[in-house]
Amino acid sequence: MAGIPVNVPGTWAGIFSAEWGEDTHARELMKRFSPIALTKANTPVQYLRTLADVLASLIVLTGAEEARTAAAPLVPLCAAGIEQAGGFFDSVDPPRVALQVLSFVNAAEACGAAQGMVTASPAKAWLEALAKKVKKLDDVLLYRCGLVALCLGEPDLAAKLVGGGKLPATLTPGEQFGFNVQGFVRYLATAMKVGAPSEAVRPAWESFVEGFPKIKAAEQVSWSDLLWAARAYFVGVEGRPVARVGESLHALVKPA
Repeated sequence: MAGIPVNVPGTWAGIFSAEWGEDTHARELMKRFSPIALTKANTPVQYLRTLADVLASLIVLTGAEEARTAAAPLVPLCAAGIEQAGGFFDSVDPPRVALQVLSFVNAAEACGAAQGMVTASPAKAWLEALAKKVKKLDDVLLYRCGLVALCLGEPDLAAKLVGGGKLPATLTPGEQFGFNVQGFVRYLATAMKVGAPSEAVRPAWESFVEGFPKIKAAEQVSWSDLLWAARAYFVGVEGRPVARVGESLHALVKPA
């Protein structure tokens, strides 16, 4: 695992600090690139993939309302972006590009700017194709693939993507996984498959969220991954509406 760069905050307090200023940076990037993306409506992939993590960070750091306003003008590009990304899925670095575009769509849905596009996308077919060649893919990409599979209601596919063998038949309540993202994804998959109550799963989820800044600083996860994980937990385990995911996550991490 990569070491944590000393200049990247490893705590939520550090990420929210004015000195780090990531919320301001996200606002500036959305403001700068959104108008450009709208002038490139025939080729939406480039800017949707670029803005996926930006929008995800905006949701986490500022809340769903501001992010929804920022995302709304770009939502009309999403359907074409998914189609275009799928069209070159077998060309240069296709899984990462396609899943980044899908991550923008997920962020738009998590803040209430869009709905139903992730489940209507060909993402399941993409993941099933990737599951046949997991040995050729890096772990970080596979973590995201597993989280997306969970959000599509496919726990067995998630387990196949991240590895570790067949899912257990029962869930041990209260487990925590630290930097073990693979274990966390498999735990969520097991919880979804056996229909575990949210109180049994919540410690693992809250531990993942608490440790996210350090895992992100070690370049093992991204803002988009956190939002996929939030959707997997809040929707797949707690049963909340997708449109409430962003605000639920923001409320969990923002300083008191």
